[in-house]
Amino acid sequence: MSTYRIVCVKTEHPHRHIISVGVGGTAAAPSQTMTTKQVRDKIDGGDTFETYSPSTGKTAKVKKDTCKKDSPPCTVETIRSESDAVTDNNLDNLATCP
Repeated sequence: MSTYRIVCVKTEHPHRHIISVGVGGTAAAPSQTMTTKQVRDKIDGGDTFETYSPSTGKTAKVKKDTCKKDSPPCTVETIRSESDAVTDNNLDNLATCP
């Protein structure tokens, strides 16, 4: 089992779904790019994903999630940070991947 650190994200509208993530390296130059499906499959296989807060040193685990917005209706399978995430390690606040 491996642990991966997510350093940046790419999103799409209308609900800012995460479509891919940068893993390892830096936000400007991630070591690897993975689609959300690849991340979800790796989580199913026992791997762990996390984000890191430079301001607090805390990590937040990343888990599978399904969009449940009503307008427009949405059931996209995505990922999200666990609720204990601080602002700068929340997936929604990470830098955009190149």
